[in-house]
Amino acid sequence: MIESLREVLTGRVVTPEDVDWESVRTAWNLTVDQRPLAVVEAAGPSDVEHTVAYAAAHGLKVAAQAGGHGATKSLDQTIVVRTNALDDIWVDSHARIARVGAGVRWGALQSALDGTGLTGLLGSTGNVSVVGFCTSGGLSWLSRPYGSGAASLRAAEIVDASGSRRWIDDSTEPDLMWALRGGGGNFAVVTSVEVELFLAPELTGGRLMFPIHQAEAVLTAYQEATESAAGQVTLWAYLTHFPDAPFMPEPIRGQSFCMIDALTPFDPAALDAALAPIRSAGTAVVDSVGPQTPGSIGEITQEPVEPTPFTIQTATFDELTPELIGVLLKHAAQPSLIFQVQLRHLRASQEVAHEGVAAADPAAKYSFSALAILPVPELEQPASQALLALKDAVAPWHAGDSVPSMLPTEGTLQDVISEPDHARLREIKQRVDPLGVLVGNYPLA
Repeated sequence: MIESLREVLTGRVVTPEDVDWESVRTAWNLTVDQRPLAVVEAAGPSDVEHTVAYAAAHGLKVAAQAGGHGATKSLDQTIVVRTNALDDIWVDSHARIARVGAGVRWGALQSALDGTGLTGLLGSTGNVSVVGFCTSGGLSWLSRPYGSGAASLRAAEIVDASGSRRWIDDSTEPDLMWALRGGGGNFAVVTSVEVELFLAPELTGGRLMFPIHQAEAVLTAYQEATESAAGQVTLWAYLTHFPDAPFMPEPIRGQSFCMIDALTPFDPAALDAALAPIRSAGTAVVDSVGPQTPGSIGEITQEPVEPTPFTIQTATFDELTPELIGVLLKHAAQPSLIFQVQLRHLRASQEVAHEGVAAADPAAKYSFSALAILPVPELEQPASQALLALKDAVAPWHAGDSVPSMLPTEGTLQDVISEPDHARLREIKQRVDPLGVLVGNYPLA
């Protein structure tokens, strides 16, 4: 049946009969065992049109992915469309706008902004696609001064559930744009987006690393710093245990640290003021805070770029009390199956450039995530139990919904979106995709 699709595509169709099927079907999170009907490696937007039209005509489904971040197991009778080849980048620095294809990663866009004094609203890594990030909410390094990745989404080129391609924005299809800003791929296959760019004349940031035995003092100072930090200053905190493995650099191999990552797009003095009590709380073994370029922001967290097996749990907090710090230290200050706990200081206000279902950051003050890496499948159950135990322990401080981009792989949009907004999403889905041709990375109940 797939043969007739091959005939109309410029790109490649890969099926279980092909020798490279296992590598092509793989998600970035290796614990997500994706088993679609086929994978289309689209050469351009027309391949996406043909694939969606074919699926609609044959009672099949389509899920769009670039590199496999945000992948899903819900792929029964589904064709996955890889959009990596849609990699055009166009920047208008005077209008502060960028237009990028669905395959463009944040690292590539940010590098294109070097020397412009502008930045996009990327997240913790440059390895995630701009489209996937912005359509999943997108907690950004720069959310505090400028808002979320979703809110920066101005317009989109989409292929709808019938296979028709068109540009949309708030003036032409406000409901669909609202749904795309956080609702993921449930409503259209996005082949290109136009995003806002923001002023970053003096990007400054980096990492402080402290020995793990200083974690209580450092986290206490971090809490104080986040209470008084200027609105353009972003501070993230970690408890991290690096494995004793050959691929780890010698200085950190097998070691544990409390780390603070920091960034500001302007006014380095405000960042120094925020970091002063943290620097005084311990003896930093690494202090890399200094000038940054747009292209280097995604390197601050040093997140892996190769596919990795992992599982996470997330939450939000309104306050970081001594008692909560104690719970975090009890569960995550010693080497265990929990590789890392991260706290992100969220934005000071909730104004957004463009309205969307997940365009605003959570109303809470902090986002929390706990991560376990699973080098062998046998660790998945005990690691998941350790993460759930930690989530239960911090539950008394939980402050409400997060955003889709922070969901665990088994999560659904209903987990992080209010019931009125979820009802609105369902109504939009029924209107734009009544046959359920399109599959998002997080299911819409």
